[in-house]
Amino acid sequence: MSSREEPGGLRRTLAQEDGGVHILLLGFFGIAFAVLLWVTVFNWLMQTGPLAKTKSVLNHAAHAASLSINEGEAAHGRLVWDETAGTDSFYRFLRLNLKLDEELRPEAGSMLQEAPVVHLLEFVTSPTYPYVLRRSVTIHEGGADRTTRNVEVTVYGPSVVAVLEIHRPLLGRGRSEPSLISSVASVRMR
Repeated sequence: MSSREEPGGLRRTLAQEDGGVHILLLGFFGIAFAVLLWVTVFNWLMQTGPLAKTKSVLNHAAHAASLSINEGEAAHGRLVWDETAGTDSFYRFLRLNLKLDEELRPEAGSMLQEAPVVHLLEFVTSPTYPYVLRRSVTIHEGGADRTTRNVEVTVYGPSVVAVLEIHRPLLGRGRSEPSLISSVASVRMR
């Protein structure tokens, strides 16, 4: 008769406590590791989700800005960016797609919790291409958290370059982390 068929065989196996504390501790460590891993992954997802969506919105706004060229200069074969119209288009698309008010503060339904900061919106040309544009951006100017970050983008022709700062909440920390997003949109005669 095997141990399966013996009456009380299962009870006898469960009643044996040889190494039971070790197995219990390993189980607790496994659960703690799984919870820590879950919190880390969840925090990472909360960070990268809005970042990817905001990058797409910034690309569309920069593209809208790049469509504004000076018609008179274009008639002579020269690419000259109409800064006023391009800036207006950039901010209009940024406000509409991120659901921001006129002062760039988030409205109801916005994916952002704090107002973004536009650090750079400029037209870039170079005598040779590809050209690497380098800029330094200071975050939290004048505060204790003052940080300078370097932005480097490559342009392959006359382009509009935009750099946007957004703040993302950190899970369980009660504060937000600033992130810089850059976008390049080529200006072409259409």
